[in-house]
Amino acid sequence: MADLNVRNNKKRGQSNFSGGVNTEQLPVDLSDTESTDEYGFDTDAFPALTTRKGRQRYGTSGGAQTRLMASLGNSQLIRAVGGAIQRDDGGSWTTIGSLSDGYFDAANFEVDGTPSLILVNGVDAPRYWNGTALNTLGGTPPVGKFITADPSRVFIAKGDILFFSGFQKPEDWSSTENSGFSQYYTFAGGDITALYGYKDIKYLFKKDSMAGLYGVNYFDYRIVEISNSIGCVSNNTVQEVNDRLIWLGQSDVYQFTQGNPTPIGGKIRTYLDRINAAQVEKCNAFSDGHRYYLNLVIDGATEPNIRLVFDTRYNIWHVCAKSESFRAGMQFNNVLYAGDASGQTYKVNVGDSDDGVAIPWSVTSKAFDEEIGEAEKEYKEMHIQGSFSGTSTLSVSVSMQDRGESFVAVNYDPIGNANVSLSKNIIIPMDTMPLAYWMRYRLSGSGPVSIYNIQRYFRICRVQH
Repeated sequence: MADLNVRNNKKRGQSNFSGGVNTEQLPVDLSDTESTDEYGFDTDAFPALTTRKGRQRYGTSGGAQTRLMASLGNSQLIRAVGGAIQRDDGGSWTTIGSLSDGYFDAANFEVDGTPSLILVNGVDAPRYWNGTALNTLGGTPPVGKFITADPSRVFIAKGDILFFSGFQKPEDWSSTENSGFSQYYTFAGGDITALYGYKDIKYLFKKDSMAGLYGVNYFDYRIVEISNSIGCVSNNTVQEVNDRLIWLGQSDVYQFTQGNPTPIGGKIRTYLDRINAAQVEKCNAFSDGHRYYLNLVIDGATEPNIRLVFDTRYNIWHVCAKSESFRAGMQFNNVLYAGDASGQTYKVNVGDSDDGVAIPWSVTSKAFDEEIGEAEKEYKEMHIQGSFSGTSTLSVSVSMQDRGESFVAVNYDPIGNANVSLSKNIIIPMDTMPLAYWMRYRLSGSGPVSIYNIQRYFRICRVQH
């Protein structure tokens, strides 16, 4: 017969947040290593939960929306703010030309024997910057929205057609049996929404489909369908990260290694479902080589207002920040740069503050029922092992419900009552909590923190029967 007196069955539970955020499942069904809600974190000290690094202004604002962050090889950082094309000179931005204000795309290729950055925006004739002057690309190049290149040719997408230049001739778009085009036809129709060169293949996307341009020259180029249900909604979200391609589709985030696209956005489902469909083209991403930073426009916002990170080394998501309005970014010479909706460029992942302002953070645990959901628990105290700087703040609140926002602050300052610069263990009394079937806790604050493990001590009450 089962023992219904569970008073002393379990007195201690332990958890951490090494599994990242998970919004897909009910709070009670999560792993003990996952959070239900959070912001302010990255994966720098994995498996510890550590606040993200900061951002620092780099030069002055361009006074208009950031439309592009790109580079001329590894020699110059280039940005587009509004219609102004600017180059970086040690933090001083110099305008090198102007085009119509709109989305830009860029690719590196030699023009007249000189390494150049070719720019397209779907409105003006393509331009190229050779480090000295911004010139109009010769010949009859298509006025397309997206561009990529390989060592042999330049490829520009316009409508549902992918045009390619002559062999190593970026200003030749008309020579017979050398330059040409391929139409990406699908039954659902629509224009190409993204173009990216990856592992010698040019990948084309529509909102609801994906294909690759295979072959090496005019005679054997062919577009081969990869999926007729998975596409890309914003060219600016396509990034190559740690030898895989990652992008935002209509209903998920996908990664691809030349097999079948694999969905990886399940654990950020709540955020994906809140994307403002009218502003989806403003969603964008950038990468540091291992991490995929995804900037989304959610709820009623008109600019990107949440930044998430997927770390390809650990296959986990975290929520980095809110309200940054990043519109484009790139890693240039091992430094990550991003530009926002006002034209300000930042160095990202530097320092421990945002231009001197302490980084805010918050993390909410799963709902713990201590594996005996029918019994009430009497919680005694929590212990936190971690690192907290002398300038950090920490608040603790708890909820006796398995979902919702019914959190009550614990009237206790754990940092103010401990020598946190030396302490390895912060003790939080919970003796004022009522009996509960469920318990969730929320930690929040500002400044650098690194949380290793959290223990909860409790007594399980007798089940009435």
